[in-house]
Amino acid sequence: MLNVGIIGFGLSGRVFHGPLISAHPQLNLLAIASSRQQEIADSYPHTMCLSSDELIAHPDIDIIVIASPNSLHAEQAKQALLAGKHVVVEKPLAVTSEQCLELQAIAEQSGKCLSVFHNRRWDSDFLTIQQLLASQSLGEVHSYRAHFHRYRPEVKQRWKELDPQGGGVLYDLGAHLIDQALCLFGKPERLWAYLASQRKGALTPDCFDLHLIYPDKKVQLCCSSLVIEPGPRFQIHGSKGSYAKWGLDPQEQQLSAGLSAKAATFGADSNRSEIHLASQASLHKPLMKGNYLAFYDNFVNAVNNGTPLAVSAGQAAEVIKIIELAMQSHQQQSLATVP
Repeated sequence: MLNVGIIGFGLSGRVFHGPLISAHPQLNLLAIASSRQQEIADSYPHTMCLSSDELIAHPDIDIIVIASPNSLHAEQAKQALLAGKHVVVEKPLAVTSEQCLELQAIAEQSGKCLSVFHNRRWDSDFLTIQQLLASQSLGEVHSYRAHFHRYRPEVKQRWKELDPQGGGVLYDLGAHLIDQALCLFGKPERLWAYLASQRKGALTPDCFDLHLIYPDKKVQLCCSSLVIEPGPRFQIHGSKGSYAKWGLDPQEQQLSAGLSAKAATFGADSNRSEIHLASQASLHKPLMKGNYLAFYDNFVNAVNNGTPLAVSAGQAAEVIKIIELAMQSHQQQSLATVP
């Protein structure tokens, strides 16, 4: 059994990491660092509530999960690694790619596991898309479009929408879309981006349109906080057919509602999913079950057995590099070359 401590009890720590760690048979949630002491006591009465420094220094904690504001990720992850802990960081790993590479080097020197919670790799639709592309049912893919639109017209008083260091939808939701695209297609040659703050009072970007340019395909990733009817979440077109998926993977909603990740219905996605092949009518494409617990399965195996990490610090650094280049492209109103 590995003891885990979580730093931060906002959405990430409360909805994702706490429930997933509690559901994992080889993990024990020993401590949480947060000012929300009553919420922690209500949700986890047998878990200690410590300061972040106390949690990092605690001799019985094996794994530390960093679920604090983005601007604190690099500092706290470094402190935890130097204290001899294995570390999981809520995405993004850090605000800059330079910080990511520094953390990667520290992890390698210390011999500790460092991973990033890119949980959307285990969404029902993304697992289905990976399977579909591997089967080559669509032929040669030439167009891929994914969005993370929402309708949230009011700016909330929280760090994700107010902090200029790592706040805004590009770091929050864009990191997921970019990571998925890199998993499917690798690094692009160039990119172009448009960022905006569309809502009244918005201090960080709440909208982006990002185009990743490959020799043989176009990839468009977009997000807005003012979209009521977003249309298909994924659209993929190839030489033999097309695929479209509506709606969001249900796991976040299920965890928020209190459903255990061990429940038989957890991860089951009933949203519209269609494949259209040449000379055939549209067909329902069954969706694979989502499985966020698979992230922790992999991390536990990496700690105990040296299994390669599913999400490495190097991969996370590539995501942040794309974000940095997207901001550069927007500021200079030009294409940016991806090194």
